[in-house]
Amino acid sequence: MDTVTLLTHATVVTVDPQRTIHQDGAVAISGRHVLAVGKTADLEAAYPDATRVDARGQMVLPGFVNLHVHCAIGVTRGIGDDMGGAPIYRRDIPQGVMMSPDDTLTMSRLGAMQALAMGSTTIVENYIHAESNVEALAEVGIRAVVSERVHDADLFSVRHGQYTYDETRGRRLLAANARLIEDWHGYDDGRITCHVGPHGPDTASPDLLRRARALADEAGVGMFVHLGQSAGEVDQVRALTGRGSVEHLADVGVLGPDLVAGHCAFLGDGEAQLLADSGATVCHLPAVNAKSGWIAPVPELRRLGARVGLGTDNMAHDMIEAMRFAVAVNRVAAADAGTIRAMDALEMATIQGARALGREHELGSIEPGKLADLILVDLDGPHVAPVLDPVASMVYAGHGSDVRSVLVGGRFVVRDHEVLTVDARTVVADAQKRAEHLWAHVAGWAPADGPTGHRC
Repeated sequence: MDTVTLLTHATVVTVDPQRTIHQDGAVAISGRHVLAVGKTADLEAAYPDATRVDARGQMVLPGFVNLHVHCAIGVTRGIGDDMGGAPIYRRDIPQGVMMSPDDTLTMSRLGAMQALAMGSTTIVENYIHAESNVEALAEVGIRAVVSERVHDADLFSVRHGQYTYDETRGRRLLAANARLIEDWHGYDDGRITCHVGPHGPDTASPDLLRRARALADEAGVGMFVHLGQSAGEVDQVRALTGRGSVEHLADVGVLGPDLVAGHCAFLGDGEAQLLADSGATVCHLPAVNAKSGWIAPVPELRRLGARVGLGTDNMAHDMIEAMRFAVAVNRVAAADAGTIRAMDALEMATIQGARALGREHELGSIEPGKLADLILVDLDGPHVAPVLDPVASMVYAGHGSDVRSVLVGGRFVVRDHEVLTVDARTVVADAQKRAEHLWAHVAGWAPADGPTGHRC
């Protein structure tokens, strides 16, 4: 029998259906799974020989499920953010095809490490050079669902409102996604799984979308897509098909309960209801969308019964920040301070994300039999004190840096703020060097030059 580990004297926020919180609580872990949850005194009595980890002053939570991540695009951090619009449509900055597989590996290692250290135990990752991408995620020790960025439109023309489709490009990228599934789906007892990732309803032609759905069905995996992410997308889809973006995905068979759809900010009449009825998961991206000046109609989507999870996209992978943004921007959008509360946001960041992946029986809450993907969050910092409601204190006053320790499958991968799987200093130094080289090579810019001058 596996050795039992007890996390003791913590505030245990289970996110179970009853929203149970145990003060002076404990979690018993055996192997990869949660064995028991309850009061510290009760679990210490039940497992007297357990290895104990004192978690006083900490909150134990299910690990965050971050439904929309592009780890490697951190190369644009702090520069691309002021350029306006999505960075993937720009040829003058280092991203996408401007990066080599080795560039992607280096930057993905940084992004995955950051996500893990900030409490995301599961991420849904989609980007170019997915085989390099997934290698980094596997090394860092995070749980991930990975797909290739599949499109047949020339992305650099999209910025100018032009769509040129190339069937050869689409077939090549879909074949890369198929190889990814064959090589990696189920790796390390299912820690790494795969999706099929058509980029969007405008950048993937109707034929490519149908073939992407066929691949997903044949392989028995889910799908990832950007949806309703810009007015230009909606205009292109309507010009191409006469339908809205959500309607079009329904027509080609992509819309369904195994789909994670990021953004969903630009929806036509009746499309919120169509999303809700389909069972697809809306991945709310409040920080990156607010940066661009728009927001998804999350209050309406939730009212209609749509499943809504959370993601960070190309921002810092701080899901505590994402929860805070989700509360704030949706209260503004609804002009209603009661439209969403701290615990609602936490459920979006955990159990709703697990449901999106069809893994709510394994992930998203702390319950016996589930995988021990857990995070320990400090509650003793002056910025969160006094702590009266631990969830609200974290959501409204916490930071990703408050995550002290992280377990994936019962194994510590971050302990007392130290990443155990990779050398954090080396990862950061390598990414800095690589980013500076890429910016110099692609944009002719170096940090010493000051602001880039690239503004929209």
